[in-house]
Amino acid sequence: MSALAPLPLALTRGALPYQGVALGPEARSWPRAGGRTARAVCISATCMAVCAAQRAHRRKATTLRAKEGRYKSLEAFLAAQRGSSPATDPLGGPMTSYNDGPADLLFIAIFRQVMSGVAGWQSPLAFWGQEAYDGMLEVAHAQQWGKTLQETEDSAVSVIDNLLPEEGKARFRTALKPDKFGTELNAFITAVFFPFMVGKCEVEERTQQDLPQIPEAEAWNCAVKIEKCRWLERSGCVGMCAGLCKRPMQRMFGEVLGMPLSMEPSMEDLSCTMVFGKEPTKWDQDDLREQPCFSTCATASNGEEDLSNAFIDPDFPLSAPSITTFRRRT
Repeated sequence: MSALAPLPLALTRGALPYQGVALGPEARSWPRAGGRTARAVCISATCMAVCAAQRAHRRKATTLRAKEGRYKSLEAFLAAQRGSSPATDPLGGPMTSYNDGPADLLFIAIFRQVMSGVAGWQSPLAFWGQEAYDGMLEVAHAQQWGKTLQETEDSAVSVIDNLLPEEGKARFRTALKPDKFGTELNAFITAVFFPFMVGKCEVEERTQQDLPQIPEAEAWNCAVKIEKCRWLERSGCVGMCAGLCKRPMQRMFGEVLGMPLSMEPSMEDLSCTMVFGKEPTKWDQDDLREQPCFSTCATASNGEEDLSNAFIDPDFPLSAPSITTFRRRT
């Protein structure tokens, strides 16, 4: 013990072997009080602090290495996609041409920045011109890369949540109920402000036959018909439709904002219908769960085998390199 006696004094006077570890005033007073017990306690506390700091450092380094490895595979995948842009939409039809204006580019940039903060990665593509929307889609790929459908949904909910302040969410719940005024206002706002994300859309009416809460002989303009979803057309990925749009939007509106929302995408023509005030179909009963990937889906075909006939499963990762764990249609 006598050989170790100078160690506590050296440590408590600032000669710490590991940067960032410090002892409190009470611990620094122990060596001055003398006694073997005090010195032993001080040595033990110092060693424990140093070991804890070293373990934290190793964990952080391991996490960073894993993230770097994951993003290297993502960047390689995206680099290959940039060199082979699809000539047709997922159904073999012509790609819709878009000419985004300043307001569109601003909204795209805002969403892209928030998505990047959640994903921890940013696309090198420009924030303006033809690359702006594709840059946002690349960040969306980062959000779902190697994650399960549930993890992807949680990530997308975080994006939407970060775009809405708590006070705004509280006021939304108070002011906009699933009645005629609330549902119609939501439909109007969606049709006016979100074409930059989903493409051309228009408000449609619904009757009591569609929604039981609508009084007989009345019609509410509470639905939005997306003619050909830009998100689905450009990504060509059913998983991105389900995990980054349909499920998180339904969850956010229903659970957080108190406004039931049913999103009903059609893989037959790439359209989608959003019905405000309508409870969504449970996922285990949703037809989209059995929807095969498109044959042109780059994400699904990026594994070791062609999984164009794979279908969505919440228990397995959406994106390569783990895409090969998808269950196949039998």
